[in-house]
Amino acid sequence: MKRFHILLCTILTAFFACKQDQLKPISGDKTPPNPIMNPTVIGMAGAAEISYSLPDDQNLSYVRAEFEINGVKKEAKSSYFKRSVRVEGFGDTAEHTVTLYAVSRAEVASSPVQVRVKPLPPAIWKVYKSLDVAEAFGGLQVKFSNEDRGKIVIVTLLYDPAAKEWRNVNNFYYGLDSGRFTVRGLQPVKQQFGIYIKDRWDNKSDTLRFELTPIYEEELDKSKFMSAMKKKYPIPQVAPLPKTPGVKIVEPGNLSSWPIDNMWNGIIGNEGYHTTENKDVPVWIPIDLGVKAVISRYKIWQRQAAYIYNHGNPHEWELWGTNTPTDVNSWVKLDHQIMEKPSGLPLGQNSNEDIDAAAAGQEYELPVGTPAVRYIAWKHIDSWAAVDGIIGHLHISEIAIWGQIKK
Repeated sequence: MKRFHILLCTILTAFFACKQDQLKPISGDKTPPNPIMNPTVIGMAGAAEISYSLPDDQNLSYVRAEFEINGVKKEAKSSYFKRSVRVEGFGDTAEHTVTLYAVSRAEVASSPVQVRVKPLPPAIWKVYKSLDVAEAFGGLQVKFSNEDRGKIVIVTLLYDPAAKEWRNVNNFYYGLDSGRFTVRGLQPVKQQFGIYIKDRWDNKSDTLRFELTPIYEEELDKSKFMSAMKKKYPIPQVAPLPKTPGVKIVEPGNLSSWPIDNMWNGIIGNEGYHTTENKDVPVWIPIDLGVKAVISRYKIWQRQAAYIYNHGNPHEWELWGTNTPTDVNSWVKLDHQIMEKPSGLPLGQNSNEDIDAAAAGQEYELPVGTPAVRYIAWKHIDSWAAVDGIIGHLHISEIAIWGQIKK
């Protein structure tokens, strides 16, 4: 017991001594270092890179840059291994003063050296000037470029004439060189909208104001969907679906606990429709929508949990449609897609962004001019675990379809 007590005291003493040491400067030498020399400035988008020569001082730890953005004091640091420091977050192209200090291991600063920096236009303004807005089914679509790859937020506003105020309807976060997004769920009447760009330093662009009328659409009633494979009418189970020359169309079938009706039962998770396995591809899955409609868009949810972007979840497919399913020549291709993983990571590796996208469902919009159809057929080309393979299977947790119902 005595030996244990001594050992415990030794460990505690060492722990608290280390913890206390971490709060102290690395050195006790209070001599201030010499200042940095020969500063030069290169303006960048919303930022500036300041290069300099370091003093010959063995006690030097880092260089600190102090500046202000929108009246708020900011600082940036760079270790003595580097010969430059980056100051960023400027929302304009005016000249700004940056004060540089060489700082010792004892946290003693040198005399200040001031430089003037003139940033280039920040990313928010380039994105703002690139905005391209158009009406879309159920809302509006925004396209833009972001050549500086700034971490931006595109904020969409809708004017409420009753309350006489603007309200936020969508925030889109982005950091790549170009992109687009669609705001949905808006009434098909002329409305006034606004869009502005902001960054993580709360710099904001002007607000682009415009009027447009979202295109009418509604979600098709899933209770009217019917499985042609189950009903065997009016779409035959195999032929005469559109044929690929030299390729046999096989009956997909389903695992007993994964019937096709699960694909539109409103439940998203580790269940859904699952074909039988080891099928030659392509596999055709015909569905009666119950109504004739111009399909504007559809959303699919993968089988969730460990199966996302893997196993039998769809990777490449086509969507076909017709109003006379018994006529093999009446089928037209409505869409062709290859699912993309947001992160671009290889099979079996998923980022948080990948997981969130799979949970939210992947949405695909059909072009304007798509014909109205009542019967569709999903042509399964390959799954994530059998990319470019000749055999495989398919599972989908849920599908939802929007469009304009026609008589």
